[in-house]
Amino acid sequence: MSQQYGPPPGPPPAPAPAPGGWGTAPQGGPGTAPGGWGPAGAGGAGGGRPGGWGPGPQRPPHQRPKSNKTAWIIMAGAIVAVLLVATGVVLLVNGGGKDKPVSQQTPDPVGTLFTPSPTPTPNDSKGPNDVGVEVGWGIWFTPAKGWLKSPDKTYAGQNWILQQFNARGLIDGYYWVRQTELYDAKSFAEHLVDIESASYQGVKIGKTVACSIPNPNITACYAVQYNGTYVTKTGAKIAMKGFVTAYQDKFKRVTATDAALEARVYARRVNELIYMNNSVVKSF
Repeated sequence: MSQQYGPPPGPPPAPAPAPGGWGTAPQGGPGTAPGGWGPAGAGGAGGGRPGGWGPGPQRPPHQRPKSNKTAWIIMAGAIVAVLLVATGVVLLVNGGGKDKPVSQQTPDPVGTLFTPSPTPTPNDSKGPNDVGVEVGWGIWFTPAKGWLKSPDKTYAGQNWILQQFNARGLIDGYYWVRQTELYDAKSFAEHLVDIESASYQGVKIGKTVACSIPNPNITACYAVQYNGTYVTKTGAKIAMKGFVTAYQDKFKRVTATDAALEARVYARRVNELIYMNNSVVKSF
């Protein structure tokens, strides 16, 4: 007979439980016990063996002790919980969390921890090569001997003139320095030639050429030569030769020189124009 620790199905037996067990077998003759709970006792009426429900209560079945693996898992879980609590306390003390800006809460992705250099700004202060006349943006030029500042105040930038020898009020040439941020070097040089030559007759404009400049602060340089005939208010015609040179810095600012001389003095005085141009180049 199999042992059962729970009550059998159906109503419990009528006799009161006997000491030391869960009850006595029901009284009856040979055959099957009422309810089919087990075989009847041997020897007729009143002689049944005790134990219609099986033997009395016994010690519960032995439970396997918890393995050391389970204990280690529980211990590891407890350590992790302590670490999480400690981390939360550190964040609370250091003010982490919602009070910090989003940029501080989100870690930088790998590869973006490089801090770029700040964007450079122009340094237009006066330097050792800034001599003579200030044009602007830290650019200066040195007027050649005999050149005078133009009395006309309507000119932008710096306009200087070469007075004709022994002829007051008449000039042999001009040297004009001006600046812009509206054009690049090539475009500004071509623009100025168009403006200057518009008042000339029989104009011839040369090809725009790139200059080779040793100053690393000049990122681009273009020059254009031109010649033509200037007609005065009295109808006199004066042959002129000149050139425009435009220099661009790394901040996209352009400084241009617009120079011209009477053709009759050009060959012997052109070096004065070159000298003034070189002083501009040194000033960058």
